[in-house]
Amino acid sequence: MAWLDGGLWLPYLLRITEADGASDVVTLIVPCTCGRGYVDILLDAEDALMEILEELQPTHGRSPHTDVSDCASVHAVPLIGHGP
Repeated sequence: MAWLDGGLWLPYLLRITEADGASDVVTLIVPCTCGRGYVDILLDAEDALMEILEELQPTHGRSPHTDVSDCASVHAVPLIGHGP
């Protein structure tokens, strides 16, 4: 797992199955502009990360909140002592 500036996370997972063997899984976890959660984006290629980061520049590294986006899939952890 790598932390990228601005609250973005880049976890790496090596998935191994009997049917498919080993495969790399890289996901970009991006904070949502609504401030209530994160959006996870599966990266299928190395250059996809650069393209997505470039697309997120106007929102300062945040995923635009829409009715279609599922920012509730990964929730922000509340600060200790600040309640839910």
